[in-house]
Amino acid sequence: MALKLTIDRGNTAIKAALWDASGRLIATHKGDESFAAGDLARTLQDKYLGENELFEAIAWCTVVASEHADDETSFEGTAHKVVELNHSTPIDMTVGYLTPETLGADRLAAALGALVVAGDKRPLLVSDIGTAVTFDYLSTGRHYMGGNIAPGIDLRLRALAAFTDALPAVNVEGGDIPLWGRTTAEAMRSGAVRGLAAELAYYHAAAGSDALAVITGGSAELLVNENILTFDFIHDPYLVHKGLFSLINHEN
Repeated sequence: MALKLTIDRGNTAIKAALWDASGRLIATHKGDESFAAGDLARTLQDKYLGENELFEAIAWCTVVASEHADDETSFEGTAHKVVELNHSTPIDMTVGYLTPETLGADRLAAALGALVVAGDKRPLLVSDIGTAVTFDYLSTGRHYMGGNIAPGIDLRLRALAAFTDALPAVNVEGGDIPLWGRTTAEAMRSGAVRGLAAELAYYHAAAGSDALAVITGGSAELLVNENILTFDFIHDPYLVHKGLFSLINHEN
């Protein structure tokens, strides 16, 4: 069976997506961050492929520099071809970042994924909303112009509890998020969530009136479900994987 795999190692988890020969996403898996990337690939190899069968291709990226060497060597015996997305990987997008070697590979992957789902005919605001939240701007014609990084929703709430004397530990899940908080917990939760929505609106306005936002990440669904985004957007939870898959989409 001709299958391809994409793997995204983030700060708190390692995620994989499985693709069939037609380019259809057929399964996703999430592993503990203690997994080497190749170990997750081998687990899926055993589950989905026949004995001694390899993936046709694997595309992967990581933001965890301390584990990079182990991840890189762990792919041995899993695929006919392994492609890592980093600052030196040839991609169909120009990058205007002044220090490309410091640009997170997940940000590159999300930008490539946004081009897959939204095309390159209008400006794009690409936002990955996880532990950190990134706001990246693509001008028309596949040009990555730069972007910004801020704390994600959970990180904002943890910081408020950790660096103040009276504010409690508050979880974003399971509580109301009104426009104006009626308790301290609501005020913190709403401040974190609605504050992030306001940042997104600001950057969307800065990207231009014809810009389209493309959002992804673990907290993006919360913003969508709360119905508090006031601009044109696409929500795609597999944006990073679609960007990675674009690197191997035509590999035999």
